[in-house]
Amino acid sequence: MTDLNAWITKSIHTQKSWTWAKAAWSTRLIVGLLVGDFLLLLAHFLLAYGLLLSNHDFFVDVDGGYGEWFQYLKYTVLIVLLASLFRRQRGPLYLFWSVLFAHFLLDDALRLHEEVGLWLAETADLPTLLTLRPQDLGEMIFSGVSGLFFLTALVFAYQHSDLDARRFTQKLLLALAALVFFGIVVDMVQVMSEQSVEPYPFLRELLIMLEEGGEMMVVSGMVWLAFRQAEWQQAWTLDEAPTWLRETAVAVMLFGVVTAVLFAIQSATPALVGNDGYYHAKMALLIRQEGLAARPLLPFTILNEADFYNHHLLYHLYLALFTHTDPVVDGGLALTQQVKTAAILMAALPFMAIWWLLRGQGVRWPVLWTVALLALSEPFLYRLSMPRVQSASLLVLVLGLHWLLQRKYRWLLPLGVAYVWLYDGFPLLLLLGGIYCTAVWLTERRVPWPALLNPAAGIVIGLVVNPFFPQNLTFIGHHLWAKLVGTTSIPVGSEWYPYDTWALVQHSSLALALFVGTLLLLNWHGQRLDARLLTLFGVTAVFGLMLLRARRFIEYYPAFVLIFAAVALSPMVVQWWEAERPLRYKWLQAGCVMLLLLPGWHTVQAARTSVADSAPANRYAAAALWLNAYSEPGSMVFQADWDDFTRLFFYNSEARYTVGLDPTFMARYDAALYDEWVALTRGEVAQPVPVIQEKFGADYIFSDLDHTELLGQLAKAPNVQEVYRDNDAVIYQIVDNR
Repeated sequence: MTDLNAWITKSIHTQKSWTWAKAAWSTRLIVGLLVGDFLLLLAHFLLAYGLLLSNHDFFVDVDGGYGEWFQYLKYTVLIVLLASLFRRQRGPLYLFWSVLFAHFLLDDALRLHEEVGLWLAETADLPTLLTLRPQDLGEMIFSGVSGLFFLTALVFAYQHSDLDARRFTQKLLLALAALVFFGIVVDMVQVMSEQSVEPYPFLRELLIMLEEGGEMMVVSGMVWLAFRQAEWQQAWTLDEAPTWLRETAVAVMLFGVVTAVLFAIQSATPALVGNDGYYHAKMALLIRQEGLAARPLLPFTILNEADFYNHHLLYHLYLALFTHTDPVVDGGLALTQQVKTAAILMAALPFMAIWWLLRGQGVRWPVLWTVALLALSEPFLYRLSMPRVQSASLLVLVLGLHWLLQRKYRWLLPLGVAYVWLYDGFPLLLLLGGIYCTAVWLTERRVPWPALLNPAAGIVIGLVVNPFFPQNLTFIGHHLWAKLVGTTSIPVGSEWYPYDTWALVQHSSLALALFVGTLLLLNWHGQRLDARLLTLFGVTAVFGLMLLRARRFIEYYPAFVLIFAAVALSPMVVQWWEAERPLRYKWLQAGCVMLLLLPGWHTVQAARTSVADSAPANRYAAAALWLNAYSEPGSMVFQADWDDFTRLFFYNSEARYTVGLDPTFMARYDAALYDEWVALTRGEVAQPVPVIQEKFGADYIFSDLDHTELLGQLAKAPNVQEVYRDNDAVIYQIVDNR
């Protein structure tokens, strides 16, 4: 009897513990989601009253804003949970809800009802009915057919499901009714009262927050219901969940943390970080509008119309997913914010790839190591914040390194193809393969030729099967030759010059210290380098040497230092962990916290300071928009600086420009013409206007206010007149084109 009572007591205690564990995780989930909703609503309120940085993506009622993306994330989690329930229980209702929420997600993200409504209006020649436009009628038809389909499916699924699924459905139907209330009823009240509340901004914003906030919180509640149902039906807590689900949850949380930090850095300025991002933003928009025919008009460079090669094609296609608004419409505000969002998401992906690589190498605490990368180098975070291809390039290299270490060489072939279409730095993938083969030969006395042949074959395929073949081969030859041996006398962007030693130590000291410290610890423990560690050491050392030559390689070096240190030190961490010495364990925990909090805070703040120093987003905006409005399409603009091109092109892509993106592009096209352009911009030509007319066929001359010699000559020259001036720039028009 005593044993029976003890067994019953133990069973009750176990059941209570299991129930408490589930309740604890579900409580954390709903609290986290509601806190996220509240913070977004608070940001909307602060932005509406001018108390927050002018980033319109914080408005919860803006299409493509952060509130909408948070909703997309919740819908995605709902779909995954419900699909998991269907996979486990085979209940038709779970499949129904999964498909319904997938429809909601796609309809909201792709505007399906609007696109289908417009298509129906055009193909079926729908009439105007009362106050409804043909497109409105088409949207109603689409919504009606969709609603009838899902209602029929619900009735069928309800009849063929068990009692638990039906009760779950009843709860979701109540939540769906609440969603309809906020999304339709409150929205109608807001529209009907729009004029009456116009004098009362607080009431207007309150109605917006009520509608959008209600929808956000209802969807959060739906996620909570689905999570609880998944736990009860599948009888696991989150700690006991399937591995794939736990790993997915970890990946989502890691992506959220990294994205939040990168967003905090990006939000330090409303402008794009760096200069070239304006070119990439406009190219992405043009590709969205015109397809692959889009190109800048740079007739005096190796990117002239006949020889043009889009060496960042895949990156522009990625940005095109986010770009919607021409700068002419609003002065570039919307396009700038759209591209900043794309830059944040792309910059977060290499972190996820590093986490994946560390997991594959059996590293203890891969999440902690990955987050630690945020603390290693301020220039690293600054460079990743640029809307440029370096984030995607780092992603490709980390994936390539992962597949090399996993000996999955066949994946390097498609990766090589993609890398060629992404970036003209694709030889870096061959560099990884070469270092890996060397390490294997030194440690195992064999050469894994597929590690070199697969990426090489992919690169060849990417070069030949290319929409810009054979111009791409000509451009690559020009570009690589110019950067490696041919242009030491031509001043290019600062990224091609090395850091001062003190600047490198000051801003990336943790990365350098981690590399040196790892080598010392390996030597202290007498650990022999196997092929894996020798590969990682070689990759880190090579990129370190490249960094000493050009600062642009700072976007690679800290990442590979982190990977090398994590893989090398992980066995020591495991040994320390399994030593079961509480004091050591506490010191280890304290050290990890210090690593993430103290240096991490300093590094992120330093990156924010650097980002905040970015040139204003509207520099040259007024001048370029004036050219767009008052010059003929195809007009030739002579610039006094090569790096002014990106902003001019951002606002006015219909004009032709003398030089842009890189001065070596003109020097490789015509060295004598480049020298003449330099002399003109420095005021070294006594009569500049006739030369500008004859050599460049210019209609306009654009200059900032710093070229005092040239501006002084133009002010006295005949046949030109000043047509525009502001605090940033001046424009002269050549009035006699004989």
